[in-house]
Amino acid sequence: MAVEFEFAPVPMPSGRPKKLRYYPRVVNRRTVSTPDIVKEIEMACTLTRTDVVAVLDALNRSLVGWLKDGWRVHIDGIGYFDVSLTAPETRNPKDTKASSVKFKNVNFRADKELRYRVAELKAERSKAGSHSAHLSEIEIDMKLTEFFSENSILVRRDIEKICQMTRVTAGRCLKRLQEEKKLKNINTKQQPVYVPVPGHYRTSLER
Repeated sequence: MAVEFEFAPVPMPSGRPKKLRYYPRVVNRRTVSTPDIVKEIEMACTLTRTDVVAVLDALNRSLVGWLKDGWRVHIDGIGYFDVSLTAPETRNPKDTKASSVKFKNVNFRADKELRYRVAELKAERSKAGSHSAHLSEIEIDMKLTEFFSENSILVRRDIEKICQMTRVTAGRCLKRLQEEKKLKNINTKQQPVYVPVPGHYRTSLER
């Protein structure tokens, strides 16, 4: 087996010269779930499926317990786990109450042994063609103008289709168009629905 990849353009901040550069991006087939791992471990040793599930569950609870107590956890051959915290910005740390300091994230740093073993992977170019077509901002505006001539609303799947974008690229594009006040979300943040801001994509300023 090999890791499939595609080349994707490096995101450039708005306003900077568009000198395109590309980087290889892994094309994920799917997520390996716990049952997949349990089955593989069961086949590789004398433990039963029930034993493997019990061990993984105990590992989970042990890891959570140590992290909640502020410990850094090291699992040989895998890596280090620790937690990071967040708190409101302040000019004087003495003014910050302990109750306002909250959990931010669980951090992971891979062991050198794990990185070394994974580094032996082989890569091959993806045949799926899931990369985004590179369109200029003007070309995107033209496609949206044509789209809104026949449709009143737009969702992320629409821009993925008409601009041949991946989900991630479409998300970045929609964020940019909102910041430039060309589109606005008329629904919830979790389920956005976009319409043109009056004056864009041939919509009337009186709309």
